[in-house]
Amino acid sequence: MSGSSSTATVSVLIIEDNADVADSLARFLRIGCGYEVSTAPDGLKGVRAALQHPPDVAIVDIGLPKKNGILVGEELIESLPDRPLLIAVTGYGDATTRALAEDAGFDHFLIKPADPFAIEELIEDFVKRRSGDHGSGFASH
Repeated sequence: MSGSSSTATVSVLIIEDNADVADSLARFLRIGCGYEVSTAPDGLKGVRAALQHPPDVAIVDIGLPKKNGILVGEELIESLPDRPLLIAVTGYGDATTRALAEDAGFDHFLIKPADPFAIEELIEDFVKRRSGDHGSGFASH
C-alpha cells in the first residue's frame, strides 16, 4: 500500500449491493490507501451519488438492483464532466458479461472476490497516467 500524497485526493465511489463487500473494500481503500471513499447500495443511488460528487474512480458491481452495473457505467460516462476510471467487479465471469462491460466503457473487469491490492494498483496506475496527462482525462480503449 503506497499511501503516497498524490492519492490523498483520489475519490472512489463503490457501487455494490453486498454491504459486507462494499464496507470491507471501502475500509481498505480509505484506511490502507488514503482515498476518499463513498458507497452506494444500488445502481440508481450510485448514479445519483456520482452526479452529486463526481468520483475519480467508480468500482461498479454488474449485478446491481434497480439499475444494473452495465447501465450505470454507460450513464456515468455520458453524464459526468470528467470520465472516471471504471472498474467492473462481478461474480459473472462469462465472456458475454465481459464483452458487455467492455462495450459499456469499463476500463477493467475483475471477478469476485477481487483482490483489493489489485484494485489499488489499477487506481494508482490511473492516477499516475492522469497526472502525467496534466488532467486532460483518462483515455478509454
